[in-house]
Amino acid sequence: MKEIKLTYPPAGPNVFKRMLDEVPKGIPGEIFKVIDKRGALFGYAFFNPKSSIVFRIFSREIEEEFDIKKFLSSKISAAISLRKNLNLPSADTDVYRLIHDYGDGLPGITADVYGKTIVVEFYSIGFYCLMEEIKSVLAEQFPGFKVFFRASDYTMKMEGFDLPSFKADKIKVKENGIIFEVDPCDGYKTGFFCDQRDNRAYLAFLSKNKSVIDICSYTGGFSVYAKKFGADSVTAVDLDPQAVEGAKRNANLNSVRIDAVCSDAFIYMRQMMDLKRQFDIVVLDPSKVITSRENKEEGIIKYKDMNKLALHLVKPGGIFLTCSCSGMLSWDEFSEILRYSSSVARRRTQIFKKSGAGGDHPFMVNYREGEYLKAIWSRVF
Repeated sequence: MKEIKLTYPPAGPNVFKRMLDEVPKGIPGEIFKVIDKRGALFGYAFFNPKSSIVFRIFSREIEEEFDIKKFLSSKISAAISLRKNLNLPSADTDVYRLIHDYGDGLPGITADVYGKTIVVEFYSIGFYCLMEEIKSVLAEQFPGFKVFFRASDYTMKMEGFDLPSFKADKIKVKENGIIFEVDPCDGYKTGFFCDQRDNRAYLAFLSKNKSVIDICSYTGGFSVYAKKFGADSVTAVDLDPQAVEGAKRNANLNSVRIDAVCSDAFIYMRQMMDLKRQFDIVVLDPSKVITSRENKEEGIIKYKDMNKLALHLVKPGGIFLTCSCSGMLSWDEFSEILRYSSSVARRRTQIFKKSGAGGDHPFMVNYREGEYLKAIWSRVF
């Protein structure tokens, strides 16, 4: 096995090109031993000279005889154990995050369970090269389950691999007793946002007899919860026509009615402002706005613009839930965005809760970006 010596190994899993004096030779996806400045074994990493992340340190186990199948089995077993402790799955919830990247010691891979189906998403060529080994471990732990593998076009381009698409039927799952339809083939990410489960449940608690607008609603997670738990009216807004149709189907599956609108969020919010429409509860949950350090400032400006518009739609004394899933944005930066947007919109904003992803999305304390989902709940006057 080849070796790479790192004078200053990173706190997290990623070793970028800028951290190296020279990129060594090797095969994309190859496993390297990582050696520290003292010459001691530090761990093991996937190598990819085509990516900006040249090495992903996936193990800090100091074993000279490293067995990748044993390693995968150990990490996936530990992940399963955590979910069982969190009562996942349960009688009323069969959709959850099984493997959460670096938080479960497997940087570059996630896996979500949808009933009797597991959808794995690759972010690293290293785990892509171990597809058969991962499939074997999952088959041992989840006999009879279907396993599918996905990767975004962006990931495949950046990491340098090609994963053929697959065909699968839509899946009906339960989350806190609410039924959702998941598309494991063409849905965003693996098909559903399991990370917002706790926040959806809390919104349901607040929604009775309220008017709700769910901006960037995807397939209507927040919308269906709100209506199911007694909201007077719910409007779901998303730019993706397939997502809007999915929101309608999810409402029908739960015998509730929502107004699902296909529109650009900025345009729709301005239209509501022109009509002087306001709502008791406004949810703003956009997809990832900051995708790299290079577009962070641009992303912050976009967050400010979105939050400013959304604040105008909140009735005096109403509730505003604003979310960010950009790992590169810190809690302090997100709070500052809300402060700035409130000032520009001339609204007084009282924060009463901050929250994130559920416990099935663990993160390591030495990797701040792992705490990617941020939700701020406030009253607006």
